[in-house]
Amino acid sequence: MKKKKSLITKSITRLILLGVVILASISVVTGLQFYSIMESEYKESGNSFIQVLSSEIDANYVKEVTAAENKEQYINLSWRSIDSYLQEDVAYDKKYLSIRVIVPDSGDSKKALCLWSESVFDDMKTQPMTEYSLSPKEQLGIVQNNSIEASKNSDELYVNIVKDKLTGTIIKPIIDNESNIIAYVELDLDLTEIQRSLILLVSAIALFIICILILALEVYFYFSKREVMEPILQLTKATSNVVDQLKNDEELKPLKIRTNDEIEDLAHSFEDMEKNLRKYIRENDKITTERERIKTELNLAANIQADMLIKYFPPFPNRKDFNIYASMNPAKEVGGDFYDFFLIDESHLALVIADVSGKGIPASLFMMRSMLMIESLTTQTRSPAQILGTLNSMISENNASKMFVTVWLAILDLKTGKLTASNAGHEYPIIKKPGEKFELYKDKHCFIVGGKKKMTYKEYEMDLEPGTVIFVYTDGVPEAKNAENKMYGLDATVDALNKEVDADVETLVKNVQGSVSDFVKDAEQFDDLTALCIEYCGPMD
Repeated sequence: MKKKKSLITKSITRLILLGVVILASISVVTGLQFYSIMESEYKESGNSFIQVLSSEIDANYVKEVTAAENKEQYINLSWRSIDSYLQEDVAYDKKYLSIRVIVPDSGDSKKALCLWSESVFDDMKTQPMTEYSLSPKEQLGIVQNNSIEASKNSDELYVNIVKDKLTGTIIKPIIDNESNIIAYVELDLDLTEIQRSLILLVSAIALFIICILILALEVYFYFSKREVMEPILQLTKATSNVVDQLKNDEELKPLKIRTNDEIEDLAHSFEDMEKNLRKYIRENDKITTERERIKTELNLAANIQADMLIKYFPPFPNRKDFNIYASMNPAKEVGGDFYDFFLIDESHLALVIADVSGKGIPASLFMMRSMLMIESLTTQTRSPAQILGTLNSMISENNASKMFVTVWLAILDLKTGKLTASNAGHEYPIIKKPGEKFELYKDKHCFIVGGKKKMTYKEYEMDLEPGTVIFVYTDGVPEAKNAENKMYGLDATVDALNKEVDADVETLVKNVQGSVSDFVKDAEQFDDLTALCIEYCGPMD
């Protein structure tokens, strides 16, 4: 893991970088300015020296020397007065390295005739009246001063290194009375003094800025530690174990941060956050406790509901005149669907499947109430229509919650196969006759139970042949939806039953359940899935 830098380290690093940039900028600007001033002084001194020297050189000397036959002798005589002037009247300044008077070769731009030469370096002296090879700097200077007008505007110092010395060369023409350039005076200046002075100046500036920077760092570190680092360390220490302290309901020590800036605001925000977290944890504990209590009650309600439904099959193992199987999968912990079947007497079987409006605990309570009422009413009459009518009256008289229930209720005479049924707003049954396939049976629908007072319900009869199978279900089966919000549908329900048309009742129910599950896949279950399937086998011998 990469080691993190502290805030003060980052700040000091940035301050040092800023100081280095400032140091470099000041040094460059100051150095350039200083160099420019020193260069101007050297140029002025050199130009003055050349002007005085040029005034001592008679132009006729140059013409006579270049035309004389005995040039060596003439040179020694003619330039002696100049040597005397240089040695006695002007004297060499330490910044002057060498002086030459040259006449460029008109036929070769790289050659010149040296009329006179003087240098502090013996090996750099050129014998008078000898050819002289021009350096690139000298060639450039001659080209840039090749006219009187150009020489007036030229103030160039040609920098070079000679004998490990930084040298600046000034080249000026010698002009006769007829305004013609007849020769050039070349003066080499020693610029090492400028170099040394420049280095000393930059060093002094750098030392001064470094001292200022160190002082600024000390002051910055002192105030940063007091105003930034110590408060942040307090906040870091306070936040490192705040959760554990809050969970253990331990009081946090107050933060003593008085910086009168954003850090103090941050400390106040942290204290407010701690209070809110403490409040939230206490409320969350209460909510968690309440949620656990509700979960326990829901589990208990689910167990009670499950105990009310028949869940062991076959429920009547000694009966050979019918086979029956039922299943209910609630959408929540408890559901509003229910199924029921029971023998009224030895030859009559009651069949019930219902769907209560709503979900959860209210629907479960309403379901259990309706289920007990139906069981009680079937002992008084064997007419499904009368049972539903009485049930509707009893529920409607005391139904402040405005809940209702859809019911398919049938009574099967096991000796004759006669089925008497009534449908109170429930789904159509699906029936398979012997040797045929399952088909939807659109029976007569009556109004839901609990919706209106004084409702009259109708019933219908069917004669079942041995081998007839009836499949009844709640709307959670055909209305099951997948992730694309498409419904499973009645056609798919019939197809699932016909997948194994001669299967036993348990297999038929599970085939439908499996088909619905494959269709829905990972989509959330929004409604209870309940189904009941009975096969009439004929009267017992």
